[in-house]
Amino acid sequence: MKRAHSDVVKTSLRADLFEEMLKRFEKNKEILEKAGWIVTDINSFEWWDNLKTADEILISSILVQMTKWEIVKKVIVKLREKGLNDLQKLANLSEKEIEDLIKGVNFYKTKAKRLKKLAEKVKEIGLLNLVKNEKMLKEVEGIGDETAEALQLFVANLPVFPSSTYSSRILSRILGSNISKKEAKELVEEYIGKDIYKLKLFHAGIVTIGKTYCFSKPKCDSCIFKDLCAYYKHVMKS
Repeated sequence: MKRAHSDVVKTSLRADLFEEMLKRFEKNKEILEKAGWIVTDINSFEWWDNLKTADEILISSILVQMTKWEIVKKVIVKLREKGLNDLQKLANLSEKEIEDLIKGVNFYKTKAKRLKKLAEKVKEIGLLNLVKNEKMLKEVEGIGDETAEALQLFVANLPVFPSSTYSSRILSRILGSNISKKEAKELVEEYIGKDIYKLKLFHAGIVTIGKTYCFSKPKCDSCIFKDLCAYYKHVMKS
């Protein structure tokens, strides 16, 4: 009975922790915005740094690998201005034409091939049909597990929390226990449930904290979670 009571208390404490983290993400939207996350309407595509369409998000997910986001955003804006921020339209272009459009991103020739294949797949089965199908989405060259899960959450509004190094590192430090990417994903989905807004906010917040404070050598003194964090209390202050 004691063990069962302990498990109930532990569950309650973790639920309270996740709720507190969500409140702090909500309160510190400007920090998230500086990191490229716009906290907005649940159905908006603008969560991804003001991108305007599902097509733009998919295109950016291919272009951003090994390339600074600022460069990717410039390319997306150029495509938008030319009316080519649409995968069905890109499917009608040659690889060389796509190369010319995305020059500036690293490995643009490889990415032009990947965009062409992605565009043809979208033209064949439809964008949402692709994004909602986890197996097919992860078979797209250039889209890994984390990216696929992020696309399912932010494009298709599926209740999926993207596994990431950031979530593993941050939750491990806060909880004072080694937590794998898979375990972090399971914890978030257990305590937050299927609330799409909260899942989006939590992912945006976790990535922001990971890119802003929680490095391998963390900047704990500036972090919004330092008073909640076991790592800060027991390592940084010792």
